[in-house]
Amino acid sequence: MTEPYDQIETEPWDEVVARHESLLTEQLAYLAENSEYYRAKFDEWGIDPTAITTLSGFREIPFTTKDDERRNQVDTSPEQPLGSHQAVPTEALSRTISSSGTTGKPTYFGLTAGDREHWNTVIQRCFHATGIRPEETVIFGVGQTMVPGGTPYFEAMTRLGANVVPAGGGSTERLLSALTDLHAPVLFTTTSHLRYLTERAPEILDRGVDELPAIKLIGGGGPGIATPEIRETLYEAWDATLVRELMGLGDVIGCMWAECEAEDGMHYCAQGHAHVELLDPDTETVLPFERGAEGELVYTPLGREATPLLRYRSGDYVRVTGTTCSCGRTSPRMQCIGRVDEMLIYKGMNVFPSAIRDVISGIDGALPYARVKIPSEGTVHFESPIPVTIVMDPGSNRDPSDIVDEAVESVRSRLKVRIDPTPVSKSAIELSEYKTSLVEVDTER
Repeated sequence: MTEPYDQIETEPWDEVVARHESLLTEQLAYLAENSEYYRAKFDEWGIDPTAITTLSGFREIPFTTKDDERRNQVDTSPEQPLGSHQAVPTEALSRTISSSGTTGKPTYFGLTAGDREHWNTVIQRCFHATGIRPEETVIFGVGQTMVPGGTPYFEAMTRLGANVVPAGGGSTERLLSALTDLHAPVLFTTTSHLRYLTERAPEILDRGVDELPAIKLIGGGGPGIATPEIRETLYEAWDATLVRELMGLGDVIGCMWAECEAEDGMHYCAQGHAHVELLDPDTETVLPFERGAEGELVYTPLGREATPLLRYRSGDYVRVTGTTCSCGRTSPRMQCIGRVDEMLIYKGMNVFPSAIRDVISGIDGALPYARVKIPSEGTVHFESPIPVTIVMDPGSNRDPSDIVDEAVESVRSRLKVRIDPTPVSKSAIELSEYKTSLVEVDTER
């Protein structure tokens, strides 16, 4: 067992939540005094924030959504370039970053110097949980862009004490060269990029990635590593000693969840800096963090100054994998299943594209790159079988028709959903270096 980074990570979860209760009261008072946006919302909701002193009272506050953020930033001014929920003068901002824009127009978030300290504390906990140690050299494969997984991650990893090499944002050849030249044992990048490198690096190097010095693989920026077949592929291809994932949200804190050595779900690592809730997205009921529970994550930053949010619906749908762990951490562990806004409905049943991919990934002869093909942007409801692209493994001797038949039966039996698969060769797909979408629009229709 490795020691957690901070003592609070091993404190009883109930005590952590009780601490959050008092911190939430302070955050509400801050919003009432400094946030033009939330002052207007409190009036609209008929809420006196000073009267809310308990978690049960806090749960009566309506949610904030990504659409609220976008509307807030439609009309801005030099005094409030981040919109009316900017709660500090512009000159007090220390950093401005943006969302990736993968689900619509990017939104911007600001950080004061104090906010950056909050972020660094939490992100350092996350990287420590994943196994990065101060004495190690880390190839940082994400470009230092405006996204949360760029510069903020780089800064936190540097503060952790690691020798961090900013190799992202350039060519794959240069990244691989740095990995080899510097004998770096750790590679951090997005999950999609890890898979991209696994596929493309042998063509560039004319040798397998198992001959590279990286033995610790850390992925972020989207789910996938928790899928057993994907994790095992990375382990085998790189001859790795660990393959772990982490996750966060730029609107709140760039990284808040990270896998420990158990590699069975990501621990919550933002104790004392953000309050998290598990929400049934249909009924909007708050659920307890219990093993097997599923729902959408909702966050409220604690002590956030620049662009604070209140009960922010993340859109990330997760499954709780445990509430205790051999590593000693006491926070809930979870696996991200997918985005709530990517959920499909087949004859009244909910299904995530990632769930379809995960089932197909376990089929002999199929690679873990299956994607749902929708007839037009925004299609959610299906009465007929859902079109799915299945990527054939070029090293398999199985007949593609047998693979397709097994995929249909496996998805039907495990997910109670029917699919209409189309087998394609590996050369027919494009792998992304940043994020790979599991849904694509059928442009041939």
